[in-house]
Amino acid sequence: MQNITLIGLGAMGRALAQAELEAGYEVTVWNRTAAKADALLRNGARNADTLVDAIAASEVVLICLSDYASTYAILDQPGVSELIEGRIVIQLSTGTPADAREMKQWIGALGGQYIDGAIMVYPPSIGSDASQLLIAGESEVVAKVQHFLDALGGDIRNLGDEIGAAAALDMAVVSRLIAITPAVIHGALICESEGVSLQQYASMFPEGDRARAVVLSIHADEFVDNVSASVDVAINVASSIKRQAQTMGINSEFPDFVLGLYQRAVTAGQRHQDTSSLIKVLRNQGIAG
Repeated sequence: MQNITLIGLGAMGRALAQAELEAGYEVTVWNRTAAKADALLRNGARNADTLVDAIAASEVVLICLSDYASTYAILDQPGVSELIEGRIVIQLSTGTPADAREMKQWIGALGGQYIDGAIMVYPPSIGSDASQLLIAGESEVVAKVQHFLDALGGDIRNLGDEIGAAAALDMAVVSRLIAITPAVIHGALICESEGVSLQQYASMFPEGDRARAVVLSIHADEFVDNVSASVDVAINVASSIKRQAQTMGINSEFPDFVLGLYQRAVTAGQRHQDTSSLIKVLRNQGIAG
Protein backbone atom coordinates (compact mmCIF):
# COMPACT_ATOMS: atom_id res chain seq x y z
CA MET A 1 0.00 0.00 0.00
CA GLN A 2 1.46 3.31 -1.12
CA ASN A 3 -1.67 5.50 -1.03
CA ILE A 4 -2.99 7.14 2.12
CA THR A 5 -5.90 9.53 2.69
CA LEU A 6 -5.66 12.13 5.40
CA ILE A 7 -8.78 13.76 6.83
CA GLY A 8 -8.40 16.92 8.91
CA LEU A 9 -6.00 19.69 7.97
CA GLY A 10 -5.43 21.68 11.10
CA ALA A 11 -1.81 22.46 11.95
CA MET A 12 -1.22 18.86 13.02
CA GLY A 13 -3.04 17.30 10.09
CA ARG A 14 -1.05 19.38 7.61
CA ALA A 15 2.18 18.31 9.29
CA LEU A 16 1.17 14.64 9.09
CA ALA A 17 0.28 14.93 5.40
CA GLN A 18 3.55 16.71 4.62
CA ALA A 19 5.55 13.97 6.35
CA GLU A 20 3.83 11.30 4.24
CA LEU A 21 4.54 13.30 1.09
CA GLU A 22 8.21 13.68 2.01
CA ALA A 23 8.39 9.91 2.55
CA GLY A 24 7.29 9.43 -1.06
CA TYR A 25 3.72 8.27 -0.55
CA GLU A 26 0.71 9.31 -2.60
CA VAL A 27 -1.42 11.45 -0.30
CA THR A 28 -5.06 12.41 -0.78
CA VAL A 29 -6.37 15.09 1.56
CA TRP A 30 -9.79 16.35 2.54
CA ASN A 31 -10.89 19.12 4.88
CA ARG A 32 -14.13 21.05 5.32
CA THR A 33 -12.17 24.22 4.59
CA ALA A 34 -10.51 23.29 1.31
CA ALA A 35 -8.10 26.24 1.34
CA LYS A 36 -6.10 24.60 4.13
CA ALA A 37 -4.87 22.08 1.57
CA ASP A 38 -3.26 24.68 -0.73
CA ALA A 39 0.34 24.28 0.46
CA LEU A 40 0.03 20.48 0.41
CA LEU A 41 -1.32 20.53 -3.15
CA ARG A 42 1.71 22.53 -4.24
CA ASN A 43 3.86 19.82 -2.68
CA GLY A 44 2.18 17.00 -4.56
CA ALA A 45 -0.90 16.02 -2.55
CA ARG A 46 -4.18 15.28 -4.28
CA ASN A 47 -7.25 17.17 -3.10
CA ALA A 48 -10.51 15.22 -2.91
CA ASP A 49 -13.57 17.24 -3.87
CA THR A 50 -15.77 15.19 -1.55
CA LEU A 51 -15.33 13.03 1.50
CA VAL A 52 -16.54 10.05 -0.53
CA ASP A 53 -13.76 10.65 -3.05
CA ALA A 54 -11.23 10.98 -0.24
CA ILE A 55 -12.04 7.66 1.39
CA ALA A 56 -12.40 5.85 -1.92
CA ALA A 57 -8.90 6.95 -2.93
CA SER A 58 -6.99 4.82 -0.39
CA GLU A 59 -7.13 1.62 1.61
CA VAL A 60 -5.72 3.52 4.60
CA VAL A 61 -7.50 6.54 6.07
CA LEU A 62 -5.73 8.64 8.68
CA ILE A 63 -7.98 10.96 10.69
CA CYS A 64 -6.72 13.93 12.71
CA LEU A 65 -9.63 15.97 14.03
CA SER A 66 -10.32 17.73 17.32
CA ASP A 67 -12.17 14.79 18.89
CA TYR A 68 -13.96 11.51 18.21
CA ALA A 69 -17.34 13.22 17.94
CA SER A 70 -16.00 15.07 14.90
CA THR A 71 -14.94 11.74 13.39
CA TYR A 72 -18.41 10.27 13.83
CA ALA A 73 -19.93 13.41 12.37
CA ILE A 74 -18.12 13.00 9.07
CA LEU A 75 -18.04 9.20 8.78
CA ASP A 76 -21.50 8.29 10.06
CA GLN A 77 -23.47 9.50 7.08
CA PRO A 78 -25.00 7.83 4.01
CA GLY A 79 -22.57 7.13 1.23
CA VAL A 80 -19.58 7.48 3.56
CA SER A 81 -19.88 4.80 6.23
CA GLU A 82 -20.38 2.14 3.56
CA LEU A 83 -16.87 2.83 2.28
CA ILE A 84 -15.22 1.82 5.58
CA GLU A 85 -15.49 -1.87 4.70
CA GLY A 86 -12.08 -3.31 3.85
CA ARG A 87 -10.18 -0.19 4.91
CA ILE A 88 -7.85 0.57 7.80
CA VAL A 89 -8.75 3.64 9.82
CA ILE A 90 -6.01 5.27 11.89
CA GLN A 91 -7.41 7.71 14.44
CA LEU A 92 -5.05 10.39 15.78
CA SER A 93 -7.72 12.63 17.29
CA THR A 94 -7.97 13.49 20.98
CA GLY A 95 -10.15 11.20 23.07
CA THR A 96 -10.45 8.83 25.98
CA PRO A 97 -9.72 5.09 26.19
CA ALA A 98 -13.49 4.54 26.17
CA ASP A 99 -13.73 6.56 22.96
CA ALA A 100 -11.11 4.33 21.37
CA ARG A 101 -12.90 1.14 22.40
CA GLU A 102 -16.22 2.42 21.05
CA MET A 103 -14.63 3.56 17.79
CA LYS A 104 -12.97 0.19 17.22
CA GLN A 105 -16.28 -1.56 17.71
CA TRP A 106 -18.06 0.83 15.35
CA ILE A 107 -15.41 0.60 12.61
CA GLY A 108 -15.37 -3.19 12.99
CA ALA A 109 -19.14 -3.39 12.58
CA LEU A 110 -18.73 -1.54 9.27
CA GLY A 111 -16.16 -4.10 8.10
CA GLY A 112 -13.08 -1.97 8.68
CA GLN A 113 -9.97 -2.36 10.81
CA TYR A 114 -8.95 0.20 13.41
CA ILE A 115 -5.78 1.62 14.93
CA ASP A 116 -5.90 4.21 17.68
CA GLY A 117 -3.06 6.61 18.31
CA ALA A 118 -1.88 9.69 20.15
CA ILE A 119 0.58 12.35 19.00
CA MET A 120 3.00 13.43 21.72
CA VAL A 121 4.72 16.36 19.97
CA TYR A 122 3.84 19.70 18.39
CA PRO A 123 3.38 19.93 14.60
CA PRO A 124 6.92 21.19 13.77
CA SER A 125 8.40 17.95 15.14
CA ILE A 126 6.31 15.60 12.98
CA GLY A 127 8.51 13.50 10.70
CA SER A 128 11.68 14.11 12.72
CA ASP A 129 13.62 11.63 14.85
CA ALA A 130 12.22 13.38 17.93
CA SER A 131 8.60 12.85 16.88
CA GLN A 132 6.83 10.47 19.24
CA LEU A 133 3.53 8.70 18.53
CA LEU A 134 1.71 6.14 20.65
CA ILE A 135 -0.08 3.41 18.71
CA ALA A 136 -2.53 0.72 19.82
CA GLY A 137 -4.13 -1.97 17.70
CA GLU A 138 -4.00 -5.58 16.59
CA SER A 139 -0.44 -6.45 15.59
CA GLU A 140 -1.31 -7.73 12.13
CA VAL A 141 -3.21 -4.52 11.34
CA VAL A 142 -0.42 -2.28 12.61
CA ALA A 143 2.09 -4.24 10.53
CA LYS A 144 0.17 -3.41 7.35
CA VAL A 145 0.59 0.33 7.90
CA GLN A 146 3.89 0.43 9.77
CA HIS A 147 5.61 2.17 6.83
CA PHE A 148 3.07 5.01 6.98
CA LEU A 149 3.56 5.31 10.75
CA ASP A 150 7.35 5.31 10.43
CA ALA A 151 7.10 8.33 8.13
CA LEU A 152 5.61 10.34 10.98
CA GLY A 153 8.54 10.12 13.37
CA GLY A 154 11.47 8.29 14.83
CA ASP A 155 9.77 7.22 18.06
CA ILE A 156 6.66 5.22 17.19
CA ARG A 157 5.64 3.27 20.28
CA ASN A 158 3.38 0.26 19.72
CA LEU A 159 1.49 -0.37 22.96
CA GLY A 160 -0.12 -3.62 21.83
CA ASP A 161 -3.61 -4.92 21.24
CA GLU A 162 -5.41 -3.03 24.03
CA ILE A 163 -7.01 -0.35 21.89
CA GLY A 164 -7.40 2.17 24.73
CA ALA A 165 -3.74 2.07 25.77
CA ALA A 166 -2.54 4.93 23.57
CA ALA A 167 -5.27 7.28 24.78
CA ALA A 168 -4.62 6.27 28.40
CA LEU A 169 -0.87 6.88 28.27
CA ASP A 170 -1.44 10.10 26.33
CA MET A 171 -3.74 11.36 29.09
CA ALA A 172 -1.27 10.37 31.78
CA VAL A 173 1.51 12.37 30.10
CA VAL A 174 -0.67 15.29 29.01
CA SER A 175 -1.97 15.70 32.56
CA ARG A 176 1.51 16.97 33.39
CA LEU A 177 1.71 19.13 30.30
CA ILE A 178 -1.57 20.98 30.82
CA ALA A 179 -0.51 21.68 34.40
CA ILE A 180 2.77 23.28 33.32
CA THR A 181 1.32 26.50 31.93
CA PRO A 182 -0.83 27.47 34.96
CA ALA A 183 2.07 26.62 37.26
CA VAL A 184 4.56 28.66 35.23
CA ILE A 185 2.09 31.53 35.03
CA HIS A 186 1.78 31.54 38.81
CA GLY A 187 5.56 31.68 38.94
CA ALA A 188 5.44 34.72 36.65
CA LEU A 189 2.93 36.35 39.01
CA ILE A 190 5.32 35.73 41.91
CA CYS A 191 8.19 37.33 39.98
CA GLU A 192 6.06 40.31 38.95
CA SER A 193 4.88 40.84 42.52
CA GLU A 194 8.44 40.71 43.87
CA GLY A 195 10.14 42.72 41.13
CA VAL A 196 12.10 39.80 39.69
CA SER A 197 12.78 40.02 35.94
CA LEU A 198 10.77 37.65 33.77
CA GLN A 199 13.85 37.29 31.58
CA GLN A 200 15.70 35.98 34.63
CA TYR A 201 12.79 33.62 35.30
CA ALA A 202 12.84 32.38 31.69
CA SER A 203 16.58 31.70 31.91
CA MET A 204 15.91 29.10 34.61
CA PHE A 205 14.46 26.82 31.93
CA PRO A 206 16.45 25.22 29.08
CA GLU A 207 16.07 26.19 25.43
CA GLY A 208 13.08 24.46 23.89
CA ASP A 209 11.30 23.97 27.21
CA ARG A 210 7.61 24.88 27.06
CA ALA A 211 7.95 26.75 30.37
CA ARG A 212 10.58 29.02 28.86
CA ALA A 213 8.34 29.79 25.88
CA VAL A 214 5.44 30.66 28.18
CA VAL A 215 7.52 33.10 30.23
CA LEU A 216 9.02 34.77 27.16
CA SER A 217 5.54 35.18 25.68
CA ILE A 218 4.38 36.86 28.88
CA HIS A 219 7.49 39.05 28.99
CA ALA A 220 6.90 40.20 25.39
CA ASP A 221 3.18 40.61 26.07
CA GLU A 222 2.53 38.70 22.86
CA PHE A 223 -0.20 36.10 22.94
CA VAL A 224 -0.65 35.27 19.28
CA ASP A 225 -3.09 32.69 18.04
CA ASN A 226 -1.47 29.28 18.45
CA VAL A 227 -3.47 26.34 17.14
CA SER A 228 -1.14 23.74 18.66
CA ALA A 229 -1.10 25.14 22.22
CA SER A 230 -4.23 27.28 22.31
CA VAL A 231 -6.68 27.76 25.16
CA ASP A 232 -9.24 25.87 23.08
CA VAL A 233 -6.93 22.87 22.73
CA ALA A 234 -6.19 22.89 26.47
CA ILE A 235 -9.91 22.85 27.25
CA ASN A 236 -10.48 19.96 24.86
CA VAL A 237 -7.68 17.94 26.46
CA ALA A 238 -8.76 18.71 30.03
CA SER A 239 -12.36 17.82 29.16
CA SER A 240 -11.23 14.42 27.88
CA ILE A 241 -9.24 13.80 31.06
CA LYS A 242 -12.29 14.71 33.12
CA ARG A 243 -14.51 12.34 31.12
CA GLN A 244 -12.06 9.50 31.66
CA ALA A 245 -12.06 10.19 35.40
CA GLN A 246 -15.84 10.17 35.51
CA THR A 247 -16.05 6.97 33.45
CA MET A 248 -13.57 5.09 35.62
CA GLY A 249 -14.67 6.61 38.93
CA ILE A 250 -11.35 8.25 39.82
CA ASN A 251 -10.78 11.69 41.33
CA SER A 252 -11.48 14.56 38.90
CA GLU A 253 -10.43 17.58 40.97
CA PHE A 254 -7.35 18.22 38.81
CA PRO A 255 -9.14 18.46 35.42
CA ASP A 256 -11.95 20.40 37.11
CA PHE A 257 -9.44 22.97 38.34
CA VAL A 258 -7.64 23.31 34.99
CA LEU A 259 -10.92 23.59 33.11
CA GLY A 260 -12.07 26.33 35.45
CA LEU A 261 -8.96 28.38 34.70
CA TYR A 262 -9.08 28.03 30.95
CA GLN A 263 -12.82 28.60 30.76
CA ARG A 264 -12.17 32.02 32.27
CA ALA A 265 -9.77 32.72 29.40
CA VAL A 266 -12.49 31.73 26.93
CA THR A 267 -14.92 34.12 28.62
CA ALA A 268 -12.30 36.84 28.20
CA GLY A 269 -12.19 36.20 24.44
CA GLN A 270 -8.89 34.30 24.39
CA ARG A 271 -10.13 30.95 23.05
CA HIS A 272 -7.69 30.84 20.12
CA GLN A 273 -4.72 32.48 21.82
CA ASP A 274 -1.71 30.67 23.22
CA THR A 275 -2.27 29.19 26.67
CA SER A 276 0.22 31.70 28.10
CA SER A 277 -2.54 34.32 27.63
CA LEU A 278 -4.16 32.86 30.74
CA ILE A 279 -2.04 35.29 32.75
CA LYS A 280 -4.22 38.16 31.51
CA VAL A 281 -7.17 36.88 33.55
CA LEU A 282 -5.10 35.82 36.56
CA ARG A 283 -3.12 39.02 37.15
CA ASN A 284 -4.15 40.64 40.40
CA GLN A 285 -7.07 38.24 40.82
CA GLY A 286 -7.90 35.39 43.11
CA ILE A 287 -9.14 32.08 41.72
CA ALA A 288 -12.74 33.19 42.07
CA GLY A 289 -12.04 36.27 39.93
